[in-house]
Amino acid sequence: MSYRLVLPPIPPEQRTPLVEALRGIIQMQAERIQRQEEQIELLKEEIRLLKGLKKRPRFKPSGMEEHTDADEGKDEGKEDTRRPGSDKRHKTAELVIHEERIVAPSRRIPRGSRFKGYRDVVVQELKIQCHNTRYR
Repeated sequence: MSYRLVLPPIPPEQRTPLVEALRGIIQMQAERIQRQEEQIELLKEEIRLLKGLKKRPRFKPSGMEEHTDADEGKDEGKEDTRRPGSDKRHKTAELVIHEERIVAPSRRIPRGSRFKGYRDVVVQELKIQCHNTRYR
């Protein structure tokens, strides 16, 4: 929790000694609140430690603001830089196919069209069947 106080600008004609003194008090209180928040956070962390709980996770800033417009044209000529071992395998290559169906076109095929081959689609289904056994 970061408490940042921004005071509105005050025109010079309204800056009386009283206003300046109040601004100083407000600034001191804002600094004191900031120190107290830091101390409260340390005490909460100590309580978590004494109770045996996990520490509060520290998150790094995402950095999205830095990379939004700056990197637009950088990666155009580069190769795909993926980690080693990230090549994907075909998950249906090792499946046992129990049934094969050839699906006829559902619409009328226009004249002059030619057959370009089938596109294989594998659908995995889970079959639940009843199986009764009597023991004597």
